[in-house]
Amino acid sequence: MRIQEIINKKTGETLIVFGGEDFENVHPQQHYYEACLMKGIMLTFPEEATGRKKPTEEGKKALLATSETCKEYISSFDNIIIPEALKDLLQTTRKKEQIKILNGMVLTPDILMAFLFFAGNQGYTLSQYSSEFQTTSIEGKKLPLAYMKNEDGKITKLGGTELTDGELKMALEQRSVKIAKFIEKGDEWHCFFITYDSIGGKENWEDGQPHFHYISNLFGISREGVINQIKSKKYKVGNLPHIKLQEYGNQPDY
Repeated sequence: MRIQEIINKKTGETLIVFGGEDFENVHPQQHYYEACLMKGIMLTFPEEATGRKKPTEEGKKALLATSETCKEYISSFDNIIIPEALKDLLQTTRKKEQIKILNGMVLTPDILMAFLFFAGNQGYTLSQYSSEFQTTSIEGKKLPLAYMKNEDGKITKLGGTELTDGELKMALEQRSVKIAKFIEKGDEWHCFFITYDSIGGKENWEDGQPHFHYISNLFGISREGVINQIKSKKYKVGNLPHIKLQEYGNQPDY
């Protein structure tokens, strides 16, 4: 997990940013346990977590408590019901079978996480690749250290920038972001990926329904080829199965 501390020199306030960095061939449960542990201890005892201060008894107790909380968090996904059809995906050897399995499939963030953990128990490793590109109108311009759009639409920013609040709002709304998760074992791999357009209702699929895209080693494109497309500003991987994503993103009003 990428962790960045940003200090407001005027107020002394510290902003801790947890980023979803790329990673390769990790054990799913162990990876998310360690991410949970690091995030928890950084939020409670950041100076000890970063080594700026020697561990205290309070810090050690907090670490143990956070560890137990994270173990319970990981174990909670054992209670999530994974569609049997999704498990069958790992047994298929034909592209047509995979497309048929995914037709009408509905995922939630919890179901996907539970499936990644299930795959980990079957010997699959997990990798993540992502990319982010700004609109050409602000490329090369200085962005603030951190910025966000509030519920009222106003922009809160930290650090200097040459962009107006309107341009920063456009940067957030029009940036191109892709995030892909691969589970793999040997030459077999399955990739589920989203774009900010696919979860923001900007793609023309079922009235803007948020969704994942799916591709595997059976689709005639190499793993490296898919990663290159994920990392590019515009991707081209053909007509892929779409998987409905609920409980996340900009859900349409039916």
